[in-house]
Amino acid sequence: MLTRILDTGIDISDPEIRWELETDLRRMDRLPHDDVPENADAYMVKVTPSVRTYMPGLHRFRFELQYGRMNNGAFEPEGKPALYQTETLPMI
Repeated sequence: MLTRILDTGIDISDPEIRWELETDLRRMDRLPHDDVPENADAYMVKVTPSVRTYMPGLHRFRFELQYGRMNNGAFEPEGKPALYQTETLPMI
């Protein structure tokens, strides 16, 4: 099981934004993670707003996943980052 580390500058104090981000993170948990390096035990998710918004009040996000290992509480990246957007995550 991979440990998820969240890195975001998005204002999650807004309950609507927080709910939509949490929904997308649950969807992200369903990703197959096919590109995980062999020794990886964690992944860092950098979240930024997406430029794709289909209607006002619908928040979309862009995710950069970096796989790696936890070493004495510090994340050490391995391999290349993978990019996803809200629209490309599996449905739940």
